Amino acid sequence: MNDNVVLVGFTDHAQAYQALSRLRQADDTGLVEVRSAALLERGPDGVVRVPEGADTASGVAVAGGGLIGLLVGVLGGPLGMLLGASTGVLVGGVAAADRADDQDVALGAISGQIQTGHTVLVAEVGEDTPAAIDSAAAELGGTVTRRSAADVYDEIQSAKAAQEAADHEARKVLRDQRRAEHKDKWEQFKDKVKSSLS
Repeated sequence: MNDNVVLVGFTDHAQAYQALSRLRQADDTGLVEVRSAALLERGPDGVVRVPEGADTASGVAVAGGGLIGLLVGVLGGPLGMLLGASTGVLVGGVAAADRADDQDVALGAISGQIQTGHTVLVAEVGEDTPAAIDSAAAELGGTVTRRSAADVYDEIQSAKAAQEAADHEARKVLRDQRRAEHKDKWEQFKDKVKSSLS
């Protein structure tokens, strides 16, 4: 069984909700093993969110947990906005430099499918064949993007590590800047005291 992250994009919100219902049915019949699933949309501000009223697949982990929860967190954060604005562009440490222009990088490919104003179904699944999800998506007019769950997980971990490193560096720069400002103010104060004593 292949462990994949599957994203099915639709132009109509109702179709995405229907796809979630069909995914539940496929899980109930054993055609697909659904580990977690969620509906996502990218708002006009570029932020990826779980739409209000979006249900998760019953009996399946909610969007807040597991790989899909991690993915929602990354795509809903600053990296997700960057990816949404410029598909395939990754920053520090998310991918090796030789992969920076690779449009097949999982996070870039997934993010690129979440268009502004559209609702998509994203799920972590175990599947022997892609036929069950692909045929259901085709009937509803959906476009399927499929990536290895292991690759997506690795990229999420790299993205989180890169974000933590960037945050650490930003804090260091800010701390150094504040020290320089304090030192400058101290020097100005000393000069003022010297001149007043002269």
